[in-house]
Amino acid sequence: VIYQPIPKEEPSTSGKPGKSERLDPLPFLRVLQTIDHKYPPEERGDLLVFLSGVAEIGAVLEAAQAYAARTQRWIVLPLHSTLSVTEQDKVFDVPPPGVRKCILSTNIAETSVTIDGVRFVLDSGKVKEMSYDPQGKLQRLQEFWISRASAEQRKGRAGRTGPGVCYRLYAESDYDAFSPYPVPEIQRVALDALVLQLKSMGLGDPRTFPFLEPPPSSSLETALRYLKDQGALDEAEDLTPIGNLLAQLPVDVVVGKMLVLGALFGLVEPTLTVAAALSVQSPFLRSAHPNPDCATTRRPLESPHGDPLTLLNIFNQWVQQVKSERSCSSRKWCRRRGLEEHRLYEATNLRRQFQELLRDHQLLEEASNQLGDSYRRQSRHRERRELHRLWRRHAETEGRKRKVLRLQDGVDASSGEEEEDGGTRGKGEHSIDIQDVKFKLRHNVEELQAVSSSVLSSSQLALLKLVLCRGLYPQLAVPDQLNSSRKDSDQIFHTKNKQGVVLHPTCIFATSPELLHAKEGPERGGIKDSTEGLSRHHQLLAFVSLLETNKPYLVNCVRVPALQTLLLFSHSLDTSADCARLVADGWLELTIPDADSALRLLSTALQLRSAWEKLLHQLLEGRGEELSHRLSSRDVSALTRGLLEFLQMEVPYRLRQLTGLEKQHLYVGPQTVAAAPRLPGLFQGMEMKPDEVKGGHRVTEFLTYNCLATDTDLYSDCLRSFWTCPHCDLHMPFTPLERMCHESVCRPADG
Repeated sequence: VIYQPIPKEEPSTSGKPGKSERLDPLPFLRVLQTIDHKYPPEERGDLLVFLSGVAEIGAVLEAAQAYAARTQRWIVLPLHSTLSVTEQDKVFDVPPPGVRKCILSTNIAETSVTIDGVRFVLDSGKVKEMSYDPQGKLQRLQEFWISRASAEQRKGRAGRTGPGVCYRLYAESDYDAFSPYPVPEIQRVALDALVLQLKSMGLGDPRTFPFLEPPPSSSLETALRYLKDQGALDEAEDLTPIGNLLAQLPVDVVVGKMLVLGALFGLVEPTLTVAAALSVQSPFLRSAHPNPDCATTRRPLESPHGDPLTLLNIFNQWVQQVKSERSCSSRKWCRRRGLEEHRLYEATNLRRQFQELLRDHQLLEEASNQLGDSYRRQSRHRERRELHRLWRRHAETEGRKRKVLRLQDGVDASSGEEEEDGGTRGKGEHSIDIQDVKFKLRHNVEELQAVSSSVLSSSQLALLKLVLCRGLYPQLAVPDQLNSSRKDSDQIFHTKNKQGVVLHPTCIFATSPELLHAKEGPERGGIKDSTEGLSRHHQLLAFVSLLETNKPYLVNCVRVPALQTLLLFSHSLDTSADCARLVADGWLELTIPDADSALRLLSTALQLRSAWEKLLHQLLEGRGEELSHRLSSRDVSALTRGLLEFLQMEVPYRLRQLTGLEKQHLYVGPQTVAAAPRLPGLFQGMEMKPDEVKGGHRVTEFLTYNCLATDTDLYSDCLRSFWTCPHCDLHMPFTPLERMCHESVCRPADG
């Protein structure tokens, strides 16, 4: 072990102290020079460099490649998880005589991968690990000093087959100060799935569970609160019917909810694809030198609605174009679009597993085993027999062979594309794409092609977005009011717990922010009223996760109409006396100047929420029966129609985020509660109880009526205007609420 600490003054020469944008590659180049001077090229032995992340690898890669080009004695190869499998596989190949490999790796090579021929290790002493911030519910990728156990593990990578050398870019005193072991994973990840499992196994309160390495209490509290928000736990922290099911599905809570809701609306197939695509690593390749042609070729697949639907388009096109045409190479198709082929195969495998899980839990009808006539059955049998023969031949003769690298392999990360078109370079008449062989053996290709070729109608697309949004809720972000005047990369959003987040670079809206200012409906909308902030087309972003690296990023976003989303999914909805002002979940304020429209929207939303919950309850409670017996197709159609009509309702309204001071003075408080008004038309005869905390009256679990504090005078809610009842022709002055009540009483008499 050779300690070569970096002098303190060196990093600050390129900029302000602690603010250097890029890692200084000079200490790493010195080690390469040392090896060149000390060890003759005839002595075999490659160098494995441990760096903390992709940006650091990029900084050293650039300088090391320039050095390699001058000396002709090195092939420099990066190794990290966002590279394509083909690029990762290069690190296992053999350099030509007199040349060494320099592998620049994250901690993926610490335990996950073993590379033969490594004689030298260069340890930067840093690692980027995912930590979890329970307060903001975001994952944070931060750089830390490694532990002594990790340092020993890295050292052990050198000279596994002979004597080796480990260079450490830190002092021995630093090593002695390292913690003995890494932070246990349970103390730095979200605990939603763990808490759900503890609840389903009947192990009592997670707070008192005797963990070997107890997680922070704040993480447990956040997990319990999150599961309540998702409807998996009730207020007493017991499992709900959907929580019971989610605990049995070995998937993320959000993904599980999507799958269940997709089954309810007959949108199982697209939901399966989206859920699988969101559960694997992003298929978008990240290169040090992005190819603009890839972005251009991929553009027709991008959905203006958001990233999950872009992933759906990519998967469907891949299955249609690649898997239906024998002449089209999957690898070439993916590379032209800057996609990692392996991720699509992973998503396909996961999709099948999700499909089987839904069938096991009677949320999806069993697939029919009919293969058509005898000719088709025989044809399928012959095809499978041939595929098994190809797989065996590949295993016997063509497993992965170590190739000899060329010097130019280390210069351009995208080299070698031409020779990869056929997958494994075959011998004989045909080359075998073994991934394609596995794909055809594991999956019913005809069924996949039929599913992927069906185009979603505008109604199905709107419903699918609702399913995704309900699954993701309450993970919402509101655009900053000044975004329309900002550049693409400067668009800012705010979540309930985190201010000033930005879009991830791979997000469709990062390159097309105008979509967030545009409308979704016919060309008549989109015109903002003369009154400031009033619009029919406010939008929110529902996002899958929050990730913080150098900035906090929204990852995998879908845009949704703000008004309908908040009315349908809010866990807490507070109203003023005329319901023209509403506050959703204590942080987003909706103001609808037309009180009549506000009342109708709220009344419709209450009916839809009630119908949706009733159908969901039937779906979950009746498991064991056939799906068609549990759910009335008439009720599902009525709910579907109601939701689509609700989405078409357009009224001008304002949307804004409440300030901290406004949140403190939001409610009137219990001392001003008056007698409960009777509003049968609006609240369908529900019993209204005074709310002892907010004031006003609690109508449902989520709705509190007339609890918002207001600065307007006391008479404003009593102002009447003349109105004629469409049912009985009564003409007299009414407030909006009186109109609603009269009309609801009058309508049955008229019918």
